[in-house]
Order: sequence, then structure tokens, then C-alpha cells
Amino acid sequence: MKKRIISAIISAVLCASLFAGCGSANAGGAAEAPKAEEAPAAAEADTAAESDAGNSEGGDSGKDITVNVGDQAAFFLVKVAEKKGFFEEEFAKDGITIHSEIFAKMGPAIIEAMAVGDVDLSIVGVFPVVNANNAGNKIMMLASGNFTEDGFRLVVGPDSKVEKVEDLNSLKVGVPFGAAEHQITLQILANHGLDDTKVELVNLQQADALTALLGGEIDAALFNSGTLSAAEEAGAKTIATNKEVGLIVNPVIGRKDFVEANPEITSRFLKVLDKTAKWIDENEDETVKIAAEVNGADEEGIRVSLLSRGRAISIDDEHFKDPINSTLEFAKAQGLISDLKYEDVVDTSYFENAGIE
Repeated sequence: MKKRIISAIISAVLCASLFAGCGSANAGGAAEAPKAEEAPAAAEADTAAESDAGNSEGGDSGKDITVNVGDQAAFFLVKVAEKKGFFEEEFAKDGITIHSEIFAKMGPAIIEAMAVGDVDLSIVGVFPVVNANNAGNKIMMLASGNFTEDGFRLVVGPDSKVEKVEDLNSLKVGVPFGAAEHQITLQILANHGLDDTKVELVNLQQADALTALLGGEIDAALFNSGTLSAAEEAGAKTIATNKEVGLIVNPVIGRKDFVEANPEITSRFLKVLDKTAKWIDENEDETVKIAAEVNGADEEGIRVSLLSRGRAISIDDEHFKDPINSTLEFAKAQGLISDLKYEDVVDTSYFENAGIE
């Protein structure tokens, strides 16, 4: 029964925008989600979302259009591509503008915005995309983007008596429902004989979970990047990492109706991200400065976030197929999705047409 309740909550989170509109997407700075009426007005421009039929003609025949991209504060590919002029270099000559917004509430909020056509392309975790498709929102995974081997860590407070995952029985764990952290937490618990009937999962974004953890309101939380760094500085102790559940990836995704109407734009977008990933690998210091400026954050925290992930635009088994299938299998075993298959949520044709080596 509890699994069905959690499944319903996830579906409600991912589908809320169908009733609430763009404001529910919570796009804005990473530190604080804006109020609905203050959400960035992506619709102010002539957007790719306004008419997919128009995009099919405009994107591949040269008419001016704007492609809306959902970004996250902890990610680097889109920010660097914009600041280094890689998008402009690739698209400006054809009257195509890549417009990005940072979503404070991350993957689930981006999925909400995609569901109503306000975001065309993005990079998010596999779990939100799987749940979105299960709820009827056609969003396709196109290629891998970010990946991490052990960047997500399940931590407890500095004064906690919890020493291992099994000690969390009957305790509270903070995790954002519907996000990659939700999946990772459930997998770690399962590996140690626990599930959502033995541990109380509390729906909290990472920043809120850190406050709750340090305040003693929850007993553990799953963090990565800057939030993890802040938790460790406060004395939080790691009891498990995502290394025990496998590689976690953030694929490049697109609304099915957008990518099908704009195949050339989609392939070129992937090509720019591939160029950016390779540039980042060779320019760590400049990447940190760019992201710190965009996020309004200190460079030390940004560097932690950068080094916690790798970047690869690929459709190979390790970085793409295997993690996606792992998520599908786990979600089915948990009763969170119906009979959703790999080919239902993946389209590699845009990568194959991008000429990426």
C-alpha cells in the first residue's frame, strides 16, 4: 500500500504542471526558488514550444526560433556552452537562439515545465524521466550527459548514533521525491534489508534536508555536490554512497514532439554539448569561474561539484543503456511504474546523426 502511495505522490509531483502551468516549474536561481508569479517568463520570447509544427519548418529551414533549455545549478555543460559562445557559434547563423533557465527544484520541476511545453531540452536524472513517461508525458533520453560513481552520499548528523544503513530502521530520511536521489536512496535501503515501510522518507529538497538534518528533524539524507560539501563541513558522516548501486547518470533529454519536429537542431545541440564536455575536461579552472559567476556561488563549492561528476555525450552501455535499464528494473520491482521498456524512453537517432566520435 505504501509503495502505491509513494507512486501516486511521484506522479502528482511530475504532473502538477498540467494543472498549475509554467509557474509551478520554479525556475530561477539555485539558492531560492522564486514565487510562481516571479518565474522566468520563457514565453516572452518566440519560443520553440509555441508551435511544434512551426519548429519543424523553422528549425530546419532557417526561421528565427528560440529553444528553451532547462538547467540545474550543479551542472556545467549548458552554462559553459553559453558563456563560451559555443551555442551562438553553432546556431546564430541560422536564426536559432538557445535560451536556458536554472531550475531551483531541479529534475522534477524541469519535467513539469516540459509537460506543458515550456522546456524543450534539458539534462536531468533517469528516474524523473522514467516516472514522467509512466505518467503519460513523452520525454525521450537522447544521450548521456553527466555521470558519477560515488558523488551521492547518504549521511547522518554529526552527533548521530547511526553507524550503518541498517541503523536507520524506523528513522527519518530526507530525499526529494521523484528525483534521482529518491531512486538512489531506495536502492541503498534495499541493499541493506530496508524499504519505505521500515524507514520514513520525508520529501525535502537537498538544501531543506540539510537544514532539517542539522536541526535534528530528520536522521539522514542523501546529498551530492555543494550540499554534500556543506554537510561534511558541518560534521555530517557518510554511511553509504551510490557506488554500491552503480553509476548514476544525467542523460540529455528532449520533449518527444520537439525533437521529432526539430531533428537537426537536436543533433546539433548534442554536438555542442560534446564539444563543451571535452573543453571542460581541459579547462577546469575557467569552468569553475564560469559556473561560480552564473550561480553566484563561491569557487570552492563549485569545484567540489565539478569534480563530483564526469561528463560524456555518449550512448554506450556503461554511461547510457545500463543505468537506464537498471532504473527501469528497479522502478518496476518497487511497483512505481507499469510495463515501461527501454525503447519507450530512449531515442538514440539524434546522437547517431550528430557525428559525435
